[in-house]
Formats: sequence, C-alpha cells, structure tokens
Amino acid sequence: MDQATHEKVMVYLRTQLSQAASRLESYTVDRNGKPLLRRSAVLPLEKYIRDFNLKGKEPRWIAVPGLRGSGKTTLLAQIYTQLNCKSNHKLYISLDEAKRVLGVRLNDILTVYEELLSEPFESLQETVYLFIDEVQYDDEWGVVLKSLYDRTKRVFIFCTGSSALALRLNPDVSRRITLERLYPLSFTEYMMIKQEKMPIKGLGAEIRQALYESKDAEQVHERLSLLKKNAMRYWSNINRLELDMYLKYGSLPFTLQYTQEPIIYEQIEHTLSSVVNKDVAQLGKFDQITLGKIQQILYALANSGVTSLGNLGKMHNLAVNTVIDALNVLEQSEVLLRVYPYGVSGTHAKKPSKYLFLSSAYRSMFFNLIGSSQPYDHYKGMLWEDAVGMQLHRMLGGRIGSALNYDSSDAGADFITRSGANQIAIEVGYGTKDYRQAENTLTRYGGAYGLSISSAPLSINPSKNVVKVPFSYFLLT
Repeated sequence: MDQATHEKVMVYLRTQLSQAASRLESYTVDRNGKPLLRRSAVLPLEKYIRDFNLKGKEPRWIAVPGLRGSGKTTLLAQIYTQLNCKSNHKLYISLDEAKRVLGVRLNDILTVYEELLSEPFESLQETVYLFIDEVQYDDEWGVVLKSLYDRTKRVFIFCTGSSALALRLNPDVSRRITLERLYPLSFTEYMMIKQEKMPIKGLGAEIRQALYESKDAEQVHERLSLLKKNAMRYWSNINRLELDMYLKYGSLPFTLQYTQEPIIYEQIEHTLSSVVNKDVAQLGKFDQITLGKIQQILYALANSGVTSLGNLGKMHNLAVNTVIDALNVLEQSEVLLRVYPYGVSGTHAKKPSKYLFLSSAYRSMFFNLIGSSQPYDHYKGMLWEDAVGMQLHRMLGGRIGSALNYDSSDAGADFITRSGANQIAIEVGYGTKDYRQAENTLTRYGGAYGLSISSAPLSINPSKNVVKVPFSYFLLT
C-alpha cells in the first residue's frame, strides 16, 4: 500500500480503537439507555471464547451469517462490550464502511493494525479479538483471514456476512471456520427484548419434543395437553395485539426502536433495498436493469408464494434463467426460504417451489407500504406461514437426514418435515383450520402424524392421526 493509504488506515484504526466501545454500546441499549436483553444466540459465541481462553480449545474463527436486519451487529456489539481485555486487543471494523468510505481492503487494515500492536501477530502473548462485520465486502476476506489464522494461535476472529452459503463454500475457510447462523427473532425473543417477558424455562423444548418427536398423534395431543397450563401462563399477561405486531414487523429487531408503523415499513423497505443493491448485486453480478426488477419479483412472490418461473419471467420481461439466478441469490442472502415440492422425481420434481419470506416483515412491508388488493385476513395467513416456515427452517436447518418440503398436490399440506424417523404433515392457516389437508398428505405419502396449526383450540381428529395445534403454542417453540 502507498503512504497515503497507510496514513488513512492508521487514522481510521486509531479512531476505531478509541471510539468503538462507545459506538458499539449504542447497539446494546434501547432508546432510553437501558441494556437490551441478550438473545440465546450470544451464549454459544461466548462459550467459544471461554473454552479458548480457559482450555485452549478450538474453534477460534466464528462466522455469523444472517439476513440483513436480523441483529448481527448487535450480537457482535454485546460480545465486544463485555469482553475484558486490553483496549487495543479488540478491534471492530465494518468492511462495508471501510470499502465505501475509505476504499481500503482488509489486508491493508490488518497490516496497519499489526503495526499499532507493536509486535507481529506470531509473537503475541495475549489474545487479540477481531470483530469483522459484513465480511463479504472484501472479495479476498477468506484468504486474508486464513493467512492470519494460520500465522498465530493468539487471534480470535468473529465475522458476519449476509450469506451462509457464500461463507461455507469459500474454499479458503471451509475447514477452519465454524458457522453460527442468526435467524430473525422468534416470538419469545421478541417479547423478551421488547417487554422483558422471559420464556418459561424448558417449555419451548417440551413443546418441540411433543410436536416433532412423538410416536403418533395421540402422544402429541397428550403431551401438549399436559403443557396447556404453562402455555396459558406465558400468554396470560400478553396483549394479543403483540402477535400481530410480531408478524407484521417484530421479527426484525431493529424495528423495535420505532413506534409508528409507516416509519417502520419505510425502514424495512430501506433495509431490503440495501439487500438488493449491495448483497444481491455482489452475490449475483446482475446488471442494473435486472437489479431494478428484483423488488418487483419479491412483490409478486409476496402476493403468491407458489409461482411458476415462466410466469415470473414473462411478468418482468426476464429470461427464466435470470429469474432462477435472482431467486437463488435471494435465498442465499436469506431474504427468501425456498420450500421444494415433495418428491425427487417424476411429476413432483416438475412442480414449482414455494418461496416464503424468512422474515414475515418483508411480506408485510409489501402489503402495507406498497399496497395490495388482498384483504388483511388473507395475507395474515401468509404471514403465519412465513413464521412457521422460519421456525421449521431454524429447527431443521443443517441437520443430517432432515428435510422441509410442501405437498404440491391439490389440497395438500403446507409443509412435510422429516427429522430422524418421523415424517410429519403440517398445515397452517389463520382462523379455524380443519384437518383435511394434513389428512390428504398423510394418505398420499404416509407419515407418523399430521399437525394443523391454527387459531382453533387443541384437539385431535376422529381418525386420531392429526392434531390441531394452537398457533399460540407453536410460537413458544
């Protein structure tokens, strides 16, 4: 690097080291200055640090991928501000900011930081902690951090990115890095952060066990019946309007600082624009005409999750392959959750995939900010399906032998899950949903039992193979 760049980076790093603590602290408190309660996602990250410091155990290179707006920077800030070490031994940088404002690269930053430490990384006697936000903004981040990781065992690295796939597939890091995905807020996390409403210890795990690890529908019903008292206790002091607020926008934690819905939806739209213009543009290498149409594609999907690729292409004057590429990148950037049709061959493989929003807030934004002719009660059901899809993806994601599909046949279930030996048909609907769609799927494809998630009370069908599960129970998982 030339002298001018060197000086620019030196000034930047000195500023970061002196001001980062106060700057990041602002991410860890609410608008009244009260510390935010920490999500459960913080716990494994802090455990990695303890295990490294006390036992010398790996891993010491952690990546936190997740949807933009899901709280990655807040997560890093909470760890950074609680970390007890020399002030110059922890460094936070945003590569988005470094590239956009300074035009410098990660390698330049680390070279100058080594100078500020006054000793080579190889000679460090105490651990240095690096917090690198939006790592994907430097194309060479993988090889740079791999080189640093291999040079010394005294550097502990946290980095965030908008694409788990891009982080995992980077050949320079795949054998060294550990991924801890950050999802949008669950309902219990939303209530914890917003109102300090703590979940009932163990209840979520017990409901999950009942829903997904029972031998049959009768056992599901029996187990959930025993948990009814605690589920009702959790909900007893909660205004039911909180459920609508959660579905509309509360799964994105940054929205909790605002009180007016128009402003909230404007901020969500701004965040989505950043995803398209930064993350999607980088991951997909699309031209400006195609980028300009990606939000239009998302709006079409917001109105109907199952749409043929050919129809999307004709609607927006794009080649089918371009539509496929756009949807793949939106999935990588974690805006969309793709649910494949059940089956791997024949007619089922030819059916279109269903696209849900990983955060229902994005679908809600399209209906409320841009507008739609669909009545609220109709798209509210779609928000429910997004929320259920996110929770299922969160539970099943990455597990060996697990799968999440949907029944593309007429009157089929919204989801077919496989985890271990259990295959379960799951139907989701706002209102008093009946058992038929789950029953239809069980008849076609078999399975241990079905679940019908709706507003209806807990009950079991006459055939005793499908359980009606209140949405209020499901949200506690």
